[in-house]
Formats: sequence, C-alpha cells, structure tokens
Amino acid sequence: MSLVDSILKGAGLTRLKDVPLASGISGADSLMIWGHASKKAQIERAMNMNSGWVYACTRAISEEVAKIKFRLYEVRGEEHIEIFEHPLLELLDSVNPHQTRFELLYTTAGHLELTGNAYWLLDGVKDENSVPKQIFALSPKNTRPIKRPLPEFIGGYVYSIGAEETTYEPYEILHFKTPDLNDPYEGLGTVEAILDWVEGENAATLFNQKYFKNGARLSGVLETEGAMAVDQQKILKKSFEEMYAGVKNAFKIAVLPKGVKYSEKGTTPKDMEFNTGQTTSRDKILAGFRVPKTILGASESETNRATAETADYVFSERTIKPKMELLVQQLNEFLVPRFGENLYLDFHSPTPEDLEAKMKELSAALPGQASMSINEVRERYFGLGPIEGGDEVMGDFNKIPIGAPQAQPKAVRKPGAKGSRKPVKTRFAKNAEARKKMSVEIGDRLTERAKAAAKRLGEVRKKASKDITELSEKDFEVLYKAFFGRVTPYEAATGTAVRRFNAQQKNSVLESLPLVWGAKGISKKATAKEIVQQLLGITDWPNILITLTLPALSDLLEKEGVEAAKLIGTTFAVTEEVRSALEKSMDLMAKSYTKTSVDLLQETISSGMKDGIGLDEMSGRIGKIYEFSDQVRAEQVARTEVFRVANESTRMAWKQSGVVKTLKWYTAEDERTCAYCEPMHGKTISIEESFFKKGDSAQGSDGTSIKLDYSSVDAPPLHVSCRCYIRPDEVSIN
Repeated sequence: MSLVDSILKGAGLTRLKDVPLASGISGADSLMIWGHASKKAQIERAMNMNSGWVYACTRAISEEVAKIKFRLYEVRGEEHIEIFEHPLLELLDSVNPHQTRFELLYTTAGHLELTGNAYWLLDGVKDENSVPKQIFALSPKNTRPIKRPLPEFIGGYVYSIGAEETTYEPYEILHFKTPDLNDPYEGLGTVEAILDWVEGENAATLFNQKYFKNGARLSGVLETEGAMAVDQQKILKKSFEEMYAGVKNAFKIAVLPKGVKYSEKGTTPKDMEFNTGQTTSRDKILAGFRVPKTILGASESETNRATAETADYVFSERTIKPKMELLVQQLNEFLVPRFGENLYLDFHSPTPEDLEAKMKELSAALPGQASMSINEVRERYFGLGPIEGGDEVMGDFNKIPIGAPQAQPKAVRKPGAKGSRKPVKTRFAKNAEARKKMSVEIGDRLTERAKAAAKRLGEVRKKASKDITELSEKDFEVLYKAFFGRVTPYEAATGTAVRRFNAQQKNSVLESLPLVWGAKGISKKATAKEIVQQLLGITDWPNILITLTLPALSDLLEKEGVEAAKLIGTTFAVTEEVRSALEKSMDLMAKSYTKTSVDLLQETISSGMKDGIGLDEMSGRIGKIYEFSDQVRAEQVARTEVFRVANESTRMAWKQSGVVKTLKWYTAEDERTCAYCEPMHGKTISIEESFFKKGDSAQGSDGTSIKLDYSSVDAPPLHVSCRCYIRPDEVSIN
C-alpha cells in the first residue's frame, strides 16, 4: 500500500470496490479503486473544518438554537394546555451531570451543521417505552448506524473511542439528521455539502499568510546561458518544484546553482485579486449556511437599525426556525411518547415580531383609530399597572360604532394559535403506537425467518450426512449461509482486536516521536528507516498482534472443524498438525500486517523530512495512518483471516475423515462476486493438493490476472476480503 492511499483516505476518499490480489494482506491495498468519500471519512473531514467562517456561522446558528426554550402542551379535549412543571421539562433542563441544556443544544446544532448528524444517548432506557434518566451528546465521528433493509431499517448504533466499541440498541439513541437525498440512513451537513468552497477559502487564507510572513514571491522560469542536458533540466526542475512549489512552500528564498537565473513571470496576490476572491468565497460559505453578513458583523456597507432588524428576522425565520422544527419534531416522535399520551413539545418562536409591517396593517384596517386601550399599552410596552378608566378603547366623537366582537367559546390555546391545530390524540402518540406495533411485527417476522432457516438447514444437514455429493447448488447455498452467519461474529471480534493493536502501536509511536522530532522538524540526522526503528523500539509487534487475535481465531478453528465433520458424519480433533497450520497462518498474517504499518510509517516520516514539518504536524500525519488502519485495514484483515481459518479448518476436518477425496470451490453467487472468484466456482482438486501454489497467477473473467505471492491457496480466500467456501466433491471409503 502506498502513501498516496493514506493521503487519499485523509482527504476523504475511500475505496469503491475490491480489486482482488493474492490472499495476503501486504500489498493488497494498492489494487483497490478509490472514489468519493465514505460517510465516516466525510464526517471526520467536515468536523475538522470548524474554523474561520465555518466556525463563525456554526457558532451563530448553535447559539441561537441553544437559547430557545421548549414549551410542553397537553391535549385535553379541544384544549391545548401549557404545562410548566413536568419530568420531561426537567430532563431537558438538567440533561446530565456534565452538561447544561445550553451546551447540549449548542453541540447538537453544531453537529448538524458540520455533518448533518447528531446523536443523543438516552441513558437508562431498557426499551422503546422507558423514560431516560440522562441525555448525552455523542460525537458523529465516533458514532455510526448499523444499516438494515426495510422494514427493520436500523439495527443499532456503534460508538467507538480508539479501539473500544460499544453497540447500542436503536431505542437507546435519538438520531437527529438533516436529510440527505442520497442516503436515508445518515444526514448531510452544510459543511459536507460545501466542502469545496470551504477548502478553497482555507487554501487562499494559507497562501496569504505565507505572503505576509515571507514578503517575497516565487513564480517564474529558470534561465541559464549555457547548454543543459535534458536529464539535467529534469533534475533541476524537479528539485526546484519540491523545494518551492505549492502553498506550503510559497515565498521561500531560493538558492540556485551557479549560472542559473530566476525570472519572475507569475502573478502577485494583487494581480490575482485575492481580496475579491476571498470575499466571494466568504459570501458563498455564508450563503451555504444561510447566515446574513450583518449577523456576523461582516457587512461592508453601513448598517442601520432597519437593515439589522430585517437581517434578524430573515435569519430567525428562514435559518433558525426550520432547525428548531427539525429538533422538536424528532423529540415529539421518539422522546415525548415515553412520558405519556396527548403530550407534545413546541418552542418559543425565535422570529422577532415585524412591528413595522404590523403597524402598516393596522393603519390600513383602522386608519386614524385606536386599537388598544391605555392599560394594554401600559402593560405591554412599559410594564406599568392599570389606571382607573384605562380599559376603554377611545375613539373620535364623530365616528360611529361598527359593532362589538361576538362572544367566543373559551379554549386555552397556544399564544398566537389560529384555532385548534392538534387532534385530540396527537399524531406523535399515534406514530409511537404504530412503531410499537411495527417493532413486534418485525420481531415476529425475523423469528419466523430464523425458524424457517433453521428448519431448512436441519433438512440439508440430514441429507448431507447421507450423501453430501448429491446436494444441489440451492441446498449448498443454505449451508454456505449458515457458515457465513457463524463466522461473522468472529470477524467483528478479530477486527476489534486489530484496532486494539493499532491503538497500542500508535500510542507507543507518538510517545517516542518527541525524542527524535523537534518542534520545527527532525532534530538529528537520520534516515526514515532508522527513525521508524526508534519509534517502534524493540517491541515484538507481530507477536502482540498474534496474542490479541489468537483467542477468537482459535475458537473459530475448533468450532468450524466440528461443523465440517458433522456434514459427513465424522468427528474433528485439534491435532498438532492443525495447531501448527494455525500458527503458521497467523505468523504470516502478523508479520505482513506489521510490515505494511512499518512501510506506511517510513513513507510518512520520509515525506515529513522533505517538507520540513514540525512535531505537531508530524503527529497529525502519523495519526492519519492509524485512522486509515482502523477504518480499512482492520476490516480487511479480519474478513480475510476469519475466512482463511474457517476454510482451512473445514479442509483439515475433511482430510482427517479419510473419506473426502476431492474438494470443490464454492463462490457466492451475488453482485459482489469478483472477476477472479467467478471462474473459480466449481473448480475441483484433490484434498492433498492446492488450488494455487505460491507465485502462480489467477486469471479473471475480465481478462486480467493477479499474482498470488502471499502463500499457496489450499482453500479460500483467494484475495483480500474473499468470501468463498469449499465443499466436498468425491466422498469414498476406498
């Protein structure tokens, strides 16, 4: 795997599909296609953009949302009664021992702006109906939903800190999201949507910083009076670009070889109109957030009161109010029903009253006429008590009355409400009942599926014990799915173990880094290889990885051997030969994985030495290596090694039986089948042979080939993340 892969990952790119290589780990990453960012990478990238104008807009929105007060109503018949004391209001006011209501709402709004997702952990709940004791905000970059097909939709949520992962049930998490039209499971944040604008602004800002810091310019051509060979020209050009090209190297002082002269041909920041460009960039970012310049104090023209009030009105009505509607509707759907029926939350409107428009409307309706009594004016505008005779609305003597208002039925409604807007039983309570019913139906449906699958599996196993060679492809598909279901938990456990290894190695490397890397760069002369050796120390990293992954893989080895033996009516024993094969496989995996980590570190250190970066930036680059390893490599090695151990255990169980003479390759027939595994389906070999020897090449159905340089292929996997299986072909007692 090259450093380019790691950089792409850090830039928010991820692999779209696997282009398989040999069954090994090292080198496999370089043959995978990269494309637009995965959700997790996009979210982390967006979270890291919270600075400059992005921070200003996010803060303005978050502060306004956090200031808004909730209002709780209960529907009683046709009346909507506001409740001022209730356990729900207490929970929303005192969310947890570590945060205030303001901080919770500020964080929630900020997460929505950056990533389009905000997660509340409802602490203490046991099911969809129980009341939470506390609420905690979880970071979107550490939280991800477990996606399921309809009708289940969400299978839970995974929250990770380093290598530690916690899985929560769907009812334990309240997931707010700004809808993403391309993804019903996760939201799309403002920053995610305008990343190109934000990065353009950041690059321009960095360029200007370099300009003012160095006060010089480099952009032109290199000239020499003498002749220069083509190779010399290439070397000079390459070395000059490495030293002075790019934003980070802008305005450095050049030292040129004898006889070489630099002639400036480029444009200056003034020529490029950076001020105009950055103003345009700023305006685009503000438009993305829908935050008026006046709100941030960034208006170029003089702002009067009328302009400021208009900006406040637009910002509150078109930016803040829709976000509050999003929050409140989510709370009404998934939190309020836990506290009882006929309840719903609302909020104090953030939109200031447009007095000018109201006065114009009153003037048009009642030209020159009073519409309020003296006491109403005293109470509303001055906070003064009533005076005697001040309840009458006064008018001119020459006007005649046009009628008195008719008596209206008494009803308690929300202030400003026009009629009873809610049914007797709130829609949210009805939806809660529907979800409860649907939850039961989903549970029943999944139970029935499980029973049917178990029954079918039992029938196939019974048939297999008689004559496994007579199983049809459909019959064997049942066995394959059962196999896949058994190994999947081991895949998760192995992935967690690999991430623990990554965390342990990362901490060790970062603790040692200050000893060899100064605040302004490398502190002593050494090669990248020597520095990595110092960072890793004498620790036996492959052995640590083996120790962490061995428990899960050993258990898998034994259990899959027993399952394979059952199919042919025999037994399985973990012999010395079996243990030796496992040790050899794990040793190869651990050394390969560690070598790839070392290669990544060396490339990153070498790049940092060339760039002359300081300790903080170097630490950040190293951190990216392990983020990539957690997100991509850990998953790859877990899938590959789990299938390798399970298939090898199966092969050895059938070999122990003495009755299985030949093996047949079984490829899962779905849309994920690759060009290399597809032609392998049905390939048969003697149980004493290998499908491929180390160094062989596998031909794909698309005409391409891959060299299998990791090890021999006695059984699947053929490549990284391969999901293939084996089945007995010839079974005979002779």
